[in-house]
Amino acid sequence: MADVMPAQRWLEAENAVIGALLLDERLASPILAAVDAADICDAANRRIYQAARALLLEDKPVDPVTIRSKIGPECEQRLLQLMEVVPTTANWREYATIMHEQAVMARIRDTAHDLMAEPTLEGCRSKVAALGEMLSASRGVEAWTMTDAYRHFMEAQDAAEKRVYVSYGIRELDAVTFTEQGDVVIVGGEPSSGKTLLALQMAYHMSKTYNVGFFSLETNPAKLTDRLVSAAIDVDFTAIKRQQLKEGDWQRVAEGGRDFTGRRLTLIRGSGMTASRIQAVSRSYDFDIIFVDYVQLIAPETDPRLGQTQAMAAVSRSMHMFAQNSGTLVVELAQLSRPEKQGKWREPTMHDLKETGQLEQDADVIMMLYKPEVGGKCYGFEVGDQDQADGMRLLKLVKQKEGRLLLPIPMHFDGAKQRMSVMAGPDGRALMRKFSDLAKARQAQRAAKRGDPVPGQVKLEEVEDDGAMPF
Repeated sequence: MADVMPAQRWLEAENAVIGALLLDERLASPILAAVDAADICDAANRRIYQAARALLLEDKPVDPVTIRSKIGPECEQRLLQLMEVVPTTANWREYATIMHEQAVMARIRDTAHDLMAEPTLEGCRSKVAALGEMLSASRGVEAWTMTDAYRHFMEAQDAAEKRVYVSYGIRELDAVTFTEQGDVVIVGGEPSSGKTLLALQMAYHMSKTYNVGFFSLETNPAKLTDRLVSAAIDVDFTAIKRQQLKEGDWQRVAEGGRDFTGRRLTLIRGSGMTASRIQAVSRSYDFDIIFVDYVQLIAPETDPRLGQTQAMAAVSRSMHMFAQNSGTLVVELAQLSRPEKQGKWREPTMHDLKETGQLEQDADVIMMLYKPEVGGKCYGFEVGDQDQADGMRLLKLVKQKEGRLLLPIPMHFDGAKQRMSVMAGPDGRALMRKFSDLAKARQAQRAAKRGDPVPGQVKLEEVEDDGAMPF
């Protein structure tokens, strides 16, 4: 009985969709665009659908008379039956959704049956990938008339529940971004700029609300765990690596354990993974958000003779399609091309993304993480030396499809606690001044050790008396 009811419901929904197409000629285009012929199980219904499509392509009216003429008089009784069973043509989208879901379920059951009988591991992988595609594939072509669009807008604006966007855990970013599941976000930076640290911090923050997967293609989960514990539970990173935790550290670890283990964050060693493999694992874990560290390390699936640029373009397109089809937010870390050795320091741009411009095209949001210029100025304050530059990062929003860009946000890089935080104040001026004062103090100390005069002071030296002095 359990098997009969879904099949009966599927056929009723299918009949209602085809009946709506027959009753209202204006629905022919949206129904034929949204409904896939593969979702129609009844042979007579499929013939009517195909006849309607042919008439539409021939730019002819789509109605019961033209369809009867196309198929033949033997379908007349079926056409009348279908028009009688439609409760209302207004609900055809709901009927199409039911029809599609039941059709997909049928295909999933067939593939699962084949999977159980598959004798090889490679064959199992291909069928598991096929199952993932069935689960994430969209239904036909989504086409909205202006009436549909206006209705959606009014309902969304008047909804009791306000739209919620994904938070990065950085106030300045959250205030200007409208990131949703299904988007692609890129965090670009040169090696050792702190991309992984920032990404782990974001992933940990997001995992309080979402199911997050962190695919690391160059670092094993054990090392990532050390960094996460240091940042999340406030334990010195060196003490963790040296296994020299003190009593206070153990107490913080015990107190923070419940929150730490309650986060829905999964660390995955992704070395050698292809884009397809990452997507299959993501579907199997039902991740809402995935981080890929970093995207240029994803193993290509294209012909190696095409070159690295073409391979990375294919990877980028694949991850973009996966994000859109599955509704998964994809955050990709990306290496930037190193500047020329003879060249001067400059702010990175999205054009510096290594290997391909396809990454730039596919991303909804791109942000850059980089060190400030030694000797340069940031928010009116001079970055005095390399030590000061190493303790700072600038986070800049360089692309956003929906929203404005953002001037560089000054970030404090805390290696001891594996954290990155926005410098005090909306523009970081307070901590920038502190850094500037510390840099000047260090410069003064070094000058004093060398015996150099301190700026603003006169250096006094004793003059030997040679007997000719008048005093």
